[in-house]
Amino acid sequence: MNFPTRMTLCVASCLMSICAAAQPAHHDDASSPAVTSEAQGPKPIHLLHGTGLHHINVAAFDMDETIAFYEQAFGFELLFRWDGVDAQRGGQIHFRNPLRGAQMDMGDGQILEIISAPDNAGRPDGSDASLHHIGLRVSDLEAAYDRALAAGAKPHPIEDGKGGIWDGPTTITLKAQPPFERSFEVRAAHVEGPNGEIIELFES
Repeated sequence: MNFPTRMTLCVASCLMSICAAAQPAHHDDASSPAVTSEAQGPKPIHLLHGTGLHHINVAAFDMDETIAFYEQAFGFELLFRWDGVDAQRGGQIHFRNPLRGAQMDMGDGQILEIISAPDNAGRPDGSDASLHHIGLRVSDLEAAYDRALAAGAKPHPIEDGKGGIWDGPTTITLKAQPPFERSFEVRAAHVEGPNGEIIELFES
């Protein structure tokens, strides 16, 4: 099963479980009137706004070692690996990044995203951490991006070191690394929250 399909099934399964838990208990009393969807009240807040945690991103000093650790320690399953990221706008690629990464199924529709740490990066010493950003699932990237900026977030442009900049809602392609054959295309953007935290808006 390819990654986009697997991810969609995981997310759908998670949302179905949450919705089931949020519904009032069902009674088999024949005298009880049938309950319609309209009578059950508003949707849960996370469904109403179409957002939720999509993934957590961690920088790794050794990709293979990190993947093996999460597989062995917690039973996470490797979904996809990529080797390079291209971004396009208006049919033209304007951003190329040799970044390598992987995404792992944490269960319940949650994703652990692992990216390779920069070659000159030092290991965390307590004053910093490997956690890089929070990925939020959104249904409308442009609307979510504009709403975040209106609420006080700052744009968070990313440079590829060659003059290319990923600076807003953009279609990106995570280029598959063998043995994976199908590349993964998604629309995403980054902003900075009030504390400087990086938030990736991930349309799905």
